Amino acid sequence: MASYSTTPCGPCTYEGITKQAKKWCTSCEEGFCEDCEQSHKSLKLTRDHKMIAIENYLKIQDVSVNLNCMTHGKKLDLYCKYHGVAVCAVCVPAAHKTCRADDIISIDDAAKNAKYSTALTDLEETISRTLDNLRQSILDRTKTSTNIDTDTKIMKNRILETRLKLNKHLDALEENILQELRTKHDKCKSKYSETLKCLKKTEHEFAICKEQTQQMKLFASDLQVFLGTCQMNETTMEKIKSLKAETCKDKSYAMDMKLHPVFYSLLNDVEHFGEIHITENNFDQHFKEEKIKQAQKPIRGLSQNIGDINLEIKLDFLTKPQTLITGCLISSSGRILLADFFGTGNLMEYEDTGKYVRTIQISSKPFDLIEIDTDHIVVTYPEAKKMEFMNLKGNNVERKIECRNKCYGISLHNRTIFTLVRDRGILIIDITGTILETINIITSSVYFITATEDKIYYTDEKKNTVNCCNFKGKLVWSFSDKSIFWPTGITVDKNHNVYVVGNKTKKLVLIQNDGKKSKVIFNAKNGLFRPLTVCYNKNKNLLLLNLESGRMAMYHVT
Repeated sequence: MASYSTTPCGPCTYEGITKQAKKWCTSCEEGFCEDCEQSHKSLKLTRDHKMIAIENYLKIQDVSVNLNCMTHGKKLDLYCKYHGVAVCAVCVPAAHKTCRADDIISIDDAAKNAKYSTALTDLEETISRTLDNLRQSILDRTKTSTNIDTDTKIMKNRILETRLKLNKHLDALEENILQELRTKHDKCKSKYSETLKCLKKTEHEFAICKEQTQQMKLFASDLQVFLGTCQMNETTMEKIKSLKAETCKDKSYAMDMKLHPVFYSLLNDVEHFGEIHITENNFDQHFKEEKIKQAQKPIRGLSQNIGDINLEIKLDFLTKPQTLITGCLISSSGRILLADFFGTGNLMEYEDTGKYVRTIQISSKPFDLIEIDTDHIVVTYPEAKKMEFMNLKGNNVERKIECRNKCYGISLHNRTIFTLVRDRGILIIDITGTILETINIITSSVYFITATEDKIYYTDEKKNTVNCCNFKGKLVWSFSDKSIFWPTGITVDKNHNVYVVGNKTKKLVLIQNDGKKSKVIFNAKNGLFRPLTVCYNKNKNLLLLNLESGRMAMYHVT
């Protein structure tokens, strides 16, 4: 911006006189000293020109306002109301000859009260709103940049923790296999030692027998040799027979080790520690068309594209015994609980590393289970036709609900329980055990269920459908596809997308929350042989899947 001293008086400069301007004429666009200002005001032609203090002119000096026509170089002295543009005298016949005469007015008339015009107000609002949006965008990107740093630290810690867990687990596995090796080595060595001891004893006896035979041959009479030969021959043959019998029992041992298949997969198939995924989300659209002041905000998450969802393997482990699991959950503490309906008829508990913790003795064969809190679960028993509220710490039943018929799948949402009861429908129960409502649906081929705040989802094995209904039992949508035959386990993620197990098709299918789109996530190539059940932990963003009899896998949903 020019300083005060560099703005000379225009008329004085024309006369070759150097004087500082005190005022600025916005019409003539030049400065005037005090004397020239008086002369400027005295002339009739320039009497109405607006004069402003030179200090104020310096404030707007950098505001670019072109007073001349860009096409013809003439002064912009007219305004076309029809086109909304300032024009010069040459522009009118050249480009505005079709405009009506009353549409072409003087630029001075058009500019009257311009400071209070709606156009200026709108411009000011637009600039202010754009500034606000820019500042918000700067804040958003600054925050996002900081979040990226935080995410990087979290991932580094996660990588380190995973490595430490792997090292710890491998150390434990190494110690176990070495202990087993020592035990079996000592056992084999012990058996060899006993055999060698017996053989050396027999060797010593035959050495003595040989020496006696030689002495007898040298010094005994023929009668003694004859009788001794007969007697010693009989004794020798008995010893040889006994020796053959003992040596036939002996076994030769050779030690070898067969690595667990997961190690072969780790060594041969696992080519990287993991994958770093970048989720791209658009920043809020701050810069919108100026006429649109507000817009309805979409519900975040529910419009998520299922094509962007992937599963990252976190854990793969074998159950003890190796049986087909009907119900599973990932507890808030990270522990894994499994319902073994077809095998032992017990509940099994595992650590988040897949290490077996304990078998929980219960009153009947469990089909499914849910977690109320860290210490309490609810278990369904089809054969006993009941549900039990259990305390895991005390391993005792605090209360039970008689269902009158076989009860199978169970789900929990917002401290409300939903369970399937044969020939009754879906029971809605509060956590005190009070039955609030019964939803009548046909349950003859329905075993698995899950629920959200306003929807219930269940699979129908006979109809090969996945169904979504409201709390009145009214069907919202029903999904069927060749990728799902004999659907069993079902669960929903935090965006209400549905994961379904196709038992006969050996697939895990993801259905979009509106029931219109789907994709196959896993199939037989991913190890699914006889999948039955699946569950999702919304807080930890983890999916637990029964791959086949005796094998479970846990995935991080990304």
